[in-house]
Amino acid sequence: MLSVHERAQLVTAARLYYESNLTQAQIAQRLNVSRPSVSKMLARARELGIVHIEIRAGDEGKADLLQRLQSKYALAGGCVLTDEQDELTQAMHYLMAETTADKSLALGWGYALGEVVLKAADCSSYTQDGMVYPLIGTANFPNKGYHPDELVKIWASACGRSCYMLGCSAFPDSEEERAELESRSVYQQLLQQWQSLDAAVVSICGYPAVPDEATATRFGDALEQQKAVGSFLSYYYNQRGEFISGNNDYCMHIPLAQLRRCKKLIGIGLNAGKKALLGALATGLFTNLVVSEEQAKALLK
Repeated sequence: MLSVHERAQLVTAARLYYESNLTQAQIAQRLNVSRPSVSKMLARARELGIVHIEIRAGDEGKADLLQRLQSKYALAGGCVLTDEQDELTQAMHYLMAETTADKSLALGWGYALGEVVLKAADCSSYTQDGMVYPLIGTANFPNKGYHPDELVKIWASACGRSCYMLGCSAFPDSEEERAELESRSVYQQLLQQWQSLDAAVVSICGYPAVPDEATATRFGDALEQQKAVGSFLSYYYNQRGEFISGNNDYCMHIPLAQLRRCKKLIGIGLNAGKKALLGALATGLFTNLVVSEEQAKALLK
């Protein structure tokens, strides 16, 4: 049996080593014992259960958070990113693995999605069969994340898919211009493909956001009046998941009816706040969600 003094000394050594991060040499000097004695004290503390060391892989904590998200929001899957240093690469690997068996894949736009796709350009570890399509036209923004035709080309090149490009602006100036774009064969063929998508990946964004997606022209004050909290594919919604329409909204993007038919809709929520994520989940469209560990914990509160 340990004496009270001996046990107290083991506890002190353990606290200095595991909690204060002192070296064994520093502890020896502080306790006025030899360094080998400190090593024996730490081993003894573990044997007696004074110190309990639990080693957990990062994925275990992540898996628990994901399971709780799936249960709370009726999700089929997703990924909780635990690598704060390189969330984008982690997200890219998840998307590559998740969509490998999906022959018909489509990509949206947004800063986060663009950064994830650019990570794929440096990766040659995956081979996928099938096609990859854009879900929306191109915006006149310098950021590549808002050039979906370019994103599908990069993704296809990275994994061996074929790609299809829309080749038009996301924001026509008038209803007549949109009608003309929709009459083109390239759009009509894409419309057919949108009806049978296996998987789609979109960025979930907050509102208001930068860059602004011509919201004043398209929606007037409707987004403010109806309390928009976020968007994806330039579809805006409130916290109840209700979509907001605009009198001059001529956006060239996949119709919601087709998007609802998509078997797997993956939301990249890395740049979105809690309200934007909750509103997106409330739409009932998303089957999979990619968020940071911090975001996951916020959604579970």
